[in-house]
Amino acid sequence: MEGPVEKPTSGELTLSRLLQERLFRDAVVSGDAPADRVVTWCLPWDQAVPGDEDLSGVVVFGRAEQLHPTQLERLCARRPAALVVSGDDRAGPWPTGDVPVVVVGGHTGFRDVGRLVAELALAHEAHVLRYGVTVHRALAELLYRGAGISALCHQMSRLSHCAVAVVDRHLQVLAFAHPAPSTLTTDDVGALLADGPPELFTAALDEGRGPVVGELPMADAAYTCVVGAIVLGGRHDGWVLLVEPAPRPHPHDLAQHRVVAEQAVTIVGTEMLRVRSISEAEERARGDFVHALLHGRFATETDLAARAQHYGFPTGSHYGVIVAGGFRSPGGDPGGGVPHAARDAARSSPPGTQTLAAAVGDVLAVIYRFELPRRATPDAANRMVADYAAALEQELTQRLATPAQVAYGRPVTGAVHIAESYREARIALGLRRQLGLDDVCGFHELRVFATLSDLAASPAGRAFADDLLSPLRSSSAGGADLERAVVAYIECGGNVNAAARALHVHRNTMLYKLERASRALHLDLREAEHQFALWLAAKLDLLASTTAAVDRELRPG
Repeated sequence: MEGPVEKPTSGELTLSRLLQERLFRDAVVSGDAPADRVVTWCLPWDQAVPGDEDLSGVVVFGRAEQLHPTQLERLCARRPAALVVSGDDRAGPWPTGDVPVVVVGGHTGFRDVGRLVAELALAHEAHVLRYGVTVHRALAELLYRGAGISALCHQMSRLSHCAVAVVDRHLQVLAFAHPAPSTLTTDDVGALLADGPPELFTAALDEGRGPVVGELPMADAAYTCVVGAIVLGGRHDGWVLLVEPAPRPHPHDLAQHRVVAEQAVTIVGTEMLRVRSISEAEERARGDFVHALLHGRFATETDLAARAQHYGFPTGSHYGVIVAGGFRSPGGDPGGGVPHAARDAARSSPPGTQTLAAAVGDVLAVIYRFELPRRATPDAANRMVADYAAALEQELTQRLATPAQVAYGRPVTGAVHIAESYREARIALGLRRQLGLDDVCGFHELRVFATLSDLAASPAGRAFADDLLSPLRSSSAGGADLERAVVAYIECGGNVNAAARALHVHRNTMLYKLERASRALHLDLREAEHQFALWLAAKLDLLASTTAAVDRELRPG
């Protein structure tokens, strides 16, 4: 059965070991408690009786005349390792429950017993400290050389002659090493962790416990293991696992391996912190490069080529930019999951392609590099980007457990044109949100908007839209409510009943709004030409507002 095992380790001072000393050679021992109780210190009766703290591992010394039954009962409830009674009356009996009573002669005082316990306990502590220093030095030398987690794992295996694994907080095996005769593999450790952290791993996280010893099932067998939790500055980063090679390991071996685990958790944790800091710095630098590509911040193509070469990013391929937004982190923060999504997107790309990803505000931007086949059809590039965008939306929705909205720009050739595809992708994402589209959309798929993009940005286009829509938006006419009624009527092909159903209003209410709109515009909305003019004005206005919002973000100031 898995779980921590609480037994004295070899070298620890136990009650049976203490009673072998000359001072207790003539002592009379009573009580049924196990003699392998660990002894760590000795306190006189006057100091031990007050208070209510646990006395595990503490020997209490008192003279026979001091032992009051009520005080003795309360003291024994605090579980001392033993009670040493000095006096000539050895008859007893003492009402101590399962606490052993050691009766010595009246000539024996607390000074003698306390000194003996201290010498034996400190001798064990000194031995542990010396071995701990040896282990620390061996591991620290590798840490200072920057040898890495794998080298630290192999060093721990050499010191302990055990199979050793370093596991991160997500239960992924970062490194594994084993002595030559061992048959355990990384897959065996991974199978152990597949269903979540075992109870022994959870026990190792308990505050103040240090490494714990217990049995874990691996490779169709039960192995005795030592597990230490890696916790630095209150942050839990993983575990160090030592697997004993022997079916019944010697207590002295277990004691040494606990020391190895105790020293290793700090040093391995420091190495993990160093690796994480380097990774974050590289990620920030890569993010700066991606931002520069998306916003066209390179002064010359030579500058672009030099930076791209550093990141192994070709500059003469085909590229498409995909953007995603509208998702939240598990904590509910809008865009809070974007940095994690950027890391995931940067690591995953179809064979033969390459991706660079970065968080731009609350939007994820992915640069997708691909090569076209020799006999590619004219729309092959669009299809490749569309397929990747659809797969990305599905993956983001699954990972973040919340719907994501993905859009993409038209593919371009040459890294210098990536900013153009990014701008189109942002416009497509904005239009998808405004129009309430359910599926992934590309800028080229919004054919009407793609055709009208230049007109919407021109003074003539803006004036045309403003002239037609401003009468509907005026407070006297009814504001945005009247504009929505007209747009719904036109999008429903001039069908009043369909428009009323779309807006969830009565047919007579719809007719009233259309009549008001006709008076405000001085136009007959039943005529196809007037409907087309208003439809065009609405599309130009939507495209202009979306483009302006994107341009403000891409080129602030």
